[in-house]
Amino acid sequence: VAHDGDADRVAFVDENGEFLDEEDLLAIMAGHVLEGKKGRVVTPVSSSLKVRDVTESMGCELLWTAVGSIDVARKMIETGAVFGGEGNGGLIFPEFQYCRDGALTAARMLEILASGSKLSELKQGIPEYYNTKKKIHVKDPKQVVEMLLTQDLPGDVGGVGDAGSVEDVKVDRTDGLKLWYPDGWILIRASGTEPLVRVYAESSTAGRTAELVGYGTDLVERTARKVR
Repeated sequence: VAHDGDADRVAFVDENGEFLDEEDLLAIMAGHVLEGKKGRVVTPVSSSLKVRDVTESMGCELLWTAVGSIDVARKMIETGAVFGGEGNGGLIFPEFQYCRDGALTAARMLEILASGSKLSELKQGIPEYYNTKKKIHVKDPKQVVEMLLTQDLPGDVGGVGDAGSVEDVKVDRTDGLKLWYPDGWILIRASGTEPLVRVYAESSTAGRTAELVGYGTDLVERTARKVR
């Protein structure tokens, strides 16, 4: 078990010495909480579909927010959610407090393991997705993303993989521009801590994810060339 400097996040290594992906941790803990108490789960739009699949498999609703633990906490308070967190090891248990708590996350993981489960076995029960992130340094990140949010989607956005047309792509503007495809998604948003644009992508295969992040990168670079 390892914590960051202020111990509001936590990371785990299983009994085989393998690192537990933080998106897997989010999904595992969501399932554990929902086994004891059904209700809404809250997570940012940058999180993996793993937590969505686990939440919906238990008959519960997942709510998406902007990136940041404060946005997650506010939505949890607003909706009475029973669990929330980000795919970075920062999880929120509202019965204790509305902020990330690495120590309590570690305790809840010990609670799960005390039932006889091994951490490696818990990972096997989580749906498999391939998630990647890319940083793109541009002149004015916020203006680039604003242009993407206000202009019409380019015609080639629907020609990426399984999407047959622009109509097959669902647009989410919760935080930056998120493009939902039938088999994956792309998220483009300005960093809140660095002068760059972040591009996220996810799907069920590595090849498809590479295709999605490649298109997202190209879209950012094309838009950046229009910035004066």
